[in-house]
Amino acid sequence: MMSTTVTFLAIVVLAFIAGRTLERFSSRLLFLSGVEYVLLGVLLGPVTSPRFLNEALLAEVDLFVSTVLGVLGFLSGLGLRRVRTGIEPTLAGLAATSGVIAAVALVVTGTVQWLDPGLFDEPPIFSTPLLVSGNALLSTWISPEGLWIGLTIGAAAGSSSAELVDAAIVRFRVGARRADLLRAMAGTSEILAVFCFGIAMAGIRAEASAAELDLTVIEWSVITIAAGGLTGLLFSVFLGQEDEEIRTTVASVGVIVFSAGVGAGLGVSPLFVNLIAGMTVALTSPHASRMSHALEPLRYPTTVLVLLLAGATWVPTHGWYWLLVPTYAVLRLIARRVFSSIAVATFVSDRSLRDGVGNALLAQGALASAISVAFAQRFPDLTPPVTSAILGGMLLADVLAFRSMRVYLADVGELQAQPTEAAKTGEGGESA
Repeated sequence: MMSTTVTFLAIVVLAFIAGRTLERFSSRLLFLSGVEYVLLGVLLGPVTSPRFLNEALLAEVDLFVSTVLGVLGFLSGLGLRRVRTGIEPTLAGLAATSGVIAAVALVVTGTVQWLDPGLFDEPPIFSTPLLVSGNALLSTWISPEGLWIGLTIGAAAGSSSAELVDAAIVRFRVGARRADLLRAMAGTSEILAVFCFGIAMAGIRAEASAAELDLTVIEWSVITIAAGGLTGLLFSVFLGQEDEEIRTTVASVGVIVFSAGVGAGLGVSPLFVNLIAGMTVALTSPHASRMSHALEPLRYPTTVLVLLLAGATWVPTHGWYWLLVPTYAVLRLIARRVFSSIAVATFVSDRSLRDGVGNALLAQGALASAISVAFAQRFPDLTPPVTSAILGGMLLADVLAFRSMRVYLADVGELQAQPTEAAKTGEGGESA
């Protein structure tokens, strides 16, 4: 185990160094938003380099992977605080993300069932006759496996990188109203994406344990949500009215690790359980802001680890299943633009904020990668089409996302140049 731990830590350190090096060279040419770490994970993973991040090593660090996913899920749940700035941006974010998830999930489910006719031999979750012509019957048929794969990929498509949005807002000094809208829509997309992924995990868990426990998808979902909610409440009870920074930090780490263990024990994703726990803390604890501040130093290393693990756990798909990659990328691009425009036009009264907002939300970042890792961790047999579609589409989207953000901000008159050092200190003056 020591050898495995040392090997894994050495690879992680190498990834940090290599990633930082790539960032320096890419900063003038291209904002990569994390794709470099995914590519490093692919290069170090079992597909390319079996001697490094191989399947045996990944299996031994499974508990560590669960904890890393838990940290990211918890931080996303605490992000609920950012979407409570106004009802209009929140509704716009929910509507836009729901449209993206539904559109991608529906198309992917149909594509998967078309590529694998054997799925029609399974008892359907939903089947409705549409048209009868002679001896032919046209009906809507949704198989369980096709639905869970489609919903997982759809959930990943719904996520937009809140980190890229925050970085662009600070870098280009975006106005307060537009910044609030973008932050709310990105934060809402992350929460709803993980929530839908959790429902998909509960569905697969219900199907796998039907012979033993006979619990429905709804019952598994309620159990998982209740477990995350109770864990979040335990944090508030433990802290009470205490205001010590050390105690807050210790309690934060404790609730994340405990929630990750609950998620693993239930056979669903720690990402989902920790999201619910983080949302509960954001809504109920007076220490939520301090907790978010205490966990902020973990955000960057956690993001890097998730991206690296996403590349390492990628399993190439085969044959016609490669169609899922361009289908996912193109459909998500169109759906994000269309549904974001419709949602903002419907729910946001300020007309000046309505133009092209979907172009600012194309990046996916770490959360889509986390969904890929979490799915591969729990359901390796279904991994190839899911990881290939999510990571392939994410790489295409994130490479273009920063340029798309710049074009959007320029079009709406929010693109401001960064101040130079001379401007910051006063022309010809000295800094204090």
